[in-house]
Amino acid sequence: MSEKTGAPAPPPYSAEGAPQGYPPQQGYPPQQGYPPEQGYPPQQGYPPQQGYPPQQGYPPQQGYPPAQQYPPQQYPPQQYPPQQYPPAAGQNVVVVTQASGPPPQSNQILAWIACLCFCCPIGLAAVIKANRAESLIREGRMDEARREGESAKKLAIGAIITGIVLGVLTGVAVFVVQVFVVSAYDPYDWMNQ
Repeated sequence: MSEKTGAPAPPPYSAEGAPQGYPPQQGYPPQQGYPPEQGYPPQQGYPPQQGYPPQQGYPPQQGYPPAQQYPPQQYPPQQYPPQQYPPAAGQNVVVVTQASGPPPQSNQILAWIACLCFCCPIGLAAVIKANRAESLIREGRMDEARREGESAKKLAIGAIITGIVLGVLTGVAVFVVQVFVVSAYDPYDWMNQ
């Protein structure tokens, strides 16, 4: 038995039972080389570049024949008659002029400050109104843009006021809870038990 595993020991090795050797291997027949490659015709060299010496062993390159010249094409000038629209009978002509001056305010900065720093839901509505006012200004619809800008301003002010009120109420609530918790807590109460 084997000392380490407790399994029976393998039988002793004898040279008589082992195979005598492998028969000699037949070698591969000698490989025939590839037939000599039929080469491509020799390539024409490039002309020597300025500043570089010509390469040795290449014949000079033959140039291309000159390109065929086409005569310039002549087109007759196009003549378009001027466009005229006759006025329709019975139609009134209305000329709309916009009041010159600065465009209305969209109050976008105020809306973003209200959204990010004070009350997010109301501030987000103000940002949407301010963006709408900006797009109306770009479209040239100034009256609608003025209304949207004023609406954005009102929502932003409402968000700021709401944020301040909620902040004050939260601060008061935290202060009151801490006062009652601290006054009701006796650090020496555990010694009396």
